[in-house]
Amino acid sequence: MDYLRYYLNCLLPIAAIAGFMLDGQWVWLGVGTLLPLLVIDALSPQDYAPRNIKNGALADVVIYVQMLLVLATFGAFAWRAHVGFDPALGSVQPWLASALALVWIGLIANVGAAHELMHRHNPLAAFIGKLGFGIIGAPNRDISHTVTHHLYFDTARDFDTAQRGESVYRFVPRCIVGNTRDEWDYERRRLAAQGHGLWHWKSQIVWGVALTVAVLAGMYWAGGVPAMLVQAAAMIGGRILGEALNYLQHFGLLRVPGQPIEDRHTWNHLSAATRILGLEITNHVEHHQDPDRPFYALVPRQKGPQMRNILLWGIAAFFPPIWNRVIQPRLKDWDLNHANADERALAREANRRAGWPDWLGDVPQAAVAQAA
Repeated sequence: MDYLRYYLNCLLPIAAIAGFMLDGQWVWLGVGTLLPLLVIDALSPQDYAPRNIKNGALADVVIYVQMLLVLATFGAFAWRAHVGFDPALGSVQPWLASALALVWIGLIANVGAAHELMHRHNPLAAFIGKLGFGIIGAPNRDISHTVTHHLYFDTARDFDTAQRGESVYRFVPRCIVGNTRDEWDYERRRLAAQGHGLWHWKSQIVWGVALTVAVLAGMYWAGGVPAMLVQAAAMIGGRILGEALNYLQHFGLLRVPGQPIEDRHTWNHLSAATRILGLEITNHVEHHQDPDRPFYALVPRQKGPQMRNILLWGIAAFFPPIWNRVIQPRLKDWDLNHANADERALAREANRRAGWPDWLGDVPQAAVAQAA
């Protein structure tokens, strides 16, 4: 069963492909899986069981199947755009349904698998992972993720770490701009060491731009300007919503660079449905402790800070008053019961900058030390 459970992810792109094949109102089938999945995730119990998987090669098959189906979803849209939609749908409905389907599948069925592949030391796996992020407008996300985020997460240097008091609307543009700058700076330094400039043919920036242009050009060839615009919307929407989910992963947590990575340093999302959807990336802290550890070998950590259902939390993040109401008690608990002395000092300053209550100042320090 542990091998098979991850194939449930494949149902999402299969539904989208079927919708494009069947045409008519079926084109809504791709994004139509959103609401049922929200309900399933909301009702899903916490799952702390390790996976009983011995054959890594067999376990990895699902990643490639899933990525193939995600890419096939975009291909199915291109085919449908080429042959035409049912005229009864009008001039707007089929393109809107298609854009929403590609954003949804490009995010929820794609990112977990593409993320897993970006960490593999295998050129084919890394290329497929880059392609997965490329179709949602982030072809060089592997650079900022592996080079910057894994070194500096939970610190001000990391653009993937949302600060206390920072809304998702402020975080997303800061994250995109900051990580893009890091990607370009890294490639500039790497190529300069080889005597090349940023726009040399070996540059990952060049190949990322080429991938983006090729995908957009392919959609234009398949279905003209409307298909190209839908693909552009999928890239923009996928990137924005992807970073919005990223907002949850380290929100408000703090770490002193150089100190050991402990269970308290990431939020974990361990509902049974979320673990499957994210290909275990929601077993977050162990992934940071060993980024090369494959998804099926990650063990849930119950002691670390928890966010239950990532999809519902992701929706809450778009409503700052609701978000602050649910996240502040959890960060208060983190400050009082998980953080060490150095982190509590950082937390008190972060709370002050955010305009949050000074709960560390309200509690006798002896009691804080005893709780920690």
